[in-house]
Amino acid sequence: MFNKIFNEIFNTLQKTVKRDARNLIHTGMFVLLAIILTLSQPVVSNAKDVDDNIYWQAHRGGGAHDAPDNTMGAFMYTWKLGGIPEADIRTTKDGIIICLHDATLARTTNAPEIIGKTKVDALSFRQIRKWDAGVKFSEKFKGEVVPTLKEVFSKMKGHSDRQVYLDIKDVDLKRLGKMIDEYKVNKQILIASPRQSDCKTLKKITKNLRTMIWLGGSSDEIKRKFAKVVESGFAGVDQVQLHLNDKKKIYGYRYQLEFDFVKQALQISRKADIDLEVFPFKFNEASLHELLDTGIRWFATDEPKRFTETINQWRP
Repeated sequence: MFNKIFNEIFNTLQKTVKRDARNLIHTGMFVLLAIILTLSQPVVSNAKDVDDNIYWQAHRGGGAHDAPDNTMGAFMYTWKLGGIPEADIRTTKDGIIICLHDATLARTTNAPEIIGKTKVDALSFRQIRKWDAGVKFSEKFKGEVVPTLKEVFSKMKGHSDRQVYLDIKDVDLKRLGKMIDEYKVNKQILIASPRQSDCKTLKKITKNLRTMIWLGGSSDEIKRKFAKVVESGFAGVDQVQLHLNDKKKIYGYRYQLEFDFVKQALQISRKADIDLEVFPFKFNEASLHELLDTGIRWFATDEPKRFTETINQWRP
């Protein structure tokens, strides 16, 4: 059996060198993952035999379509739908941790240009709080403001079903850990970062946190990053998120990251008792149901309402 496996690996690498030498490293990493899978017991791929619970996070709190970025209105909207909002966290000039995706207020608030183009770490919280963070999205959300993280935690206390992803943008990790402990929301927090070091550090600082590393970029970059996390034994990580970007031309399976790789990543993650989350930036019923049928149970989305409707169409 082993001779057959390694002969196949050798042949694959040999063909790759002839075709494109620059891809050798990436292919080698991919084959390494294949070895792990081959030597492991197969994982059941029928979704309905795996887990009937589907978990999802709303990118930037409410996504680009349903609610304004990183506002309390967006968080409440997502909680009501049964999802987990993502809050991007940054720090103001006077040390207040706020929820804001961009480094400035320009895109999401009605702040005047001189304020809007100034980085928030050079503005006081009072300067930031003056401006409406909902009206540019919709009149329905007029009056929303940039919230503090403490305000979000206050809405979570006493509501164990309310969870939140905290995407680390610009914040002191020790301070963040202390605040989480102070509000006793540890079990409701999922840390999100592209840096595995953030996950490991916060695990040391604060108990009972779950952490997620998100992996973006080209397909080759995502494969390389995933292989590195696997090689580390998923140190400090409870979840891994893979970004699924559309192909330039879509025929059948729509995403750049190959379907076989996603399936293999799911099996490797399960073997290590790690949740695999995918973020399909665009989706239709067929593409989302295909991922569900494979056994994916954690998702991120920019369209919470349409996502939940599509999920409900798949459920038996």
